[in-house]
Amino acid sequence: MKIDFYPAGGDCLLIFTGLGGNTKGGENKYVKIAENAVQKYGFSVFVAGVPEDCWERPQEVFSEAVNHVLTLTKAETVYVSGNSAGASLALWYSHLYPQIKKILAVNPVLNYNYHRTKEGVLKFGGKIFIASGELDPNAKWLNMLPVRDNLSKQIVQGADHSFKDKLPEFISLPDLLFEE
Repeated sequence: MKIDFYPAGGDCLLIFTGLGGNTKGGENKYVKIAENAVQKYGFSVFVAGVPEDCWERPQEVFSEAVNHVLTLTKAETVYVSGNSAGASLALWYSHLYPQIKKILAVNPVLNYNYHRTKEGVLKFGGKIFIASGELDPNAKWLNMLPVRDNLSKQIVQGADHSFKDKLPEFISLPDLLFEE
């Protein structure tokens, strides 16, 4: 798995791309998110490219990236952000790591193994933000997730699964992790 690193402070943001996504992202969206987190919040940032075979070994993919971060930094606070398949991984497995305090899941694939998603949401004790584009096919599943005090759900008006023509909105979503 390819993982890019943007060093700064001891706390970390780990970003998972969508399935088969590159670590820069279209229009360098992950680079822009990383630069913002480093400059504005002092977090070191790791961007993990989710491999094409992710669904065959999802926990291994998630753990490989988290263990890389923890080994390299010894971080006590990790925020995880994921897009699409990466968002699903974040929701499914973040509860396994006490260092992970907050999750941002953007357009998680809610119609793929919904029960695992629900279980992950129920087990995670930190803050969860889920943002779905209004035009994303999975947005209709968002309200099926349990209501919890630690879960905030947001529909981004006019956004589709890839946030086409909504790049500034996509890039600003991780600010939710830092501002609450």
